[in-house]
Amino acid sequence: MRIAVTGSNGFIGKCLVEKLKTTEHEVLELDIHNWDIQNIPRDGSGIEQHWLMYDCVVHLGGLVKVGESVCKPSKYYNTNIMGTKRVIDAFHGAKFIFASTGAAFNPTSPYAKSKLLAEDIVKAECKEYTIFRFYNVGGRNPTNPEGLHAATVNACGTGLFTIYGNDYNTKDGTCVRDYVHVDDLCDAIMRAIHEPGAMTDYEPLGSGHSYTVLEYVNAFLEENGPKFKVEYGPRRTGDNESSQVPRMSKFMKPKKTIKDIVKI
Repeated sequence: MRIAVTGSNGFIGKCLVEKLKTTEHEVLELDIHNWDIQNIPRDGSGIEQHWLMYDCVVHLGGLVKVGESVCKPSKYYNTNIMGTKRVIDAFHGAKFIFASTGAAFNPTSPYAKSKLLAEDIVKAECKEYTIFRFYNVGGRNPTNPEGLHAATVNACGTGLFTIYGNDYNTKDGTCVRDYVHVDDLCDAIMRAIHEPGAMTDYEPLGSGHSYTVLEYVNAFLEENGPKFKVEYGPRRTGDNESSQVPRMSKFMKPKKTIKDIVKI
């Protein structure tokens, strides 16, 4: 099978490509460094004709920073919505696996809204598709500085970690999230590659276990040793109080625990 992966140089993309290369599949790696989805002409020029021969495209590429999206919404709408349409056009006819977000369930930021609108484009334009809503992905070495795992790792160097908001209506006042290990998530994508498109509204990819941000941070400190102090800051614009998996996808068979996710 010929498989294209956008965002191949990102955190999830690297893990997925690594797994795909252990199989007999032919893998095309596309990232902003070798293919800019924002600047493909609308007339289709610049699209390689042999790309139309690919069997499946996993579209992981896009912008993911909630805070930045609040300040630069147009950038997110152009990249995550129109960029998705351009990828669909470039690989016309291929099975399409799309990386959306659990935040699309209750979109409060331009990032979440852009992903939700991109889901609609996938449903309208693709004959065979699976839409995955990713929850909070950890494990290995995440690259998104706004992601909780990367932020805790960075705090090991600064000695201080800030939790934004401790007045939410949760058990300890901090946000609730479902955390999933990147290996479990990529294994689910691999299953989707080999099975027919789900053709559902979305498939949630989470572990099925939710923790508050404070519980996550405490698990990190317990597993890795006391490496920083914790302080509280104001709520961040665009953050949801709770983001939990509404149901388990048939593609998700998690093996990793919270200890595996926080371990460095």
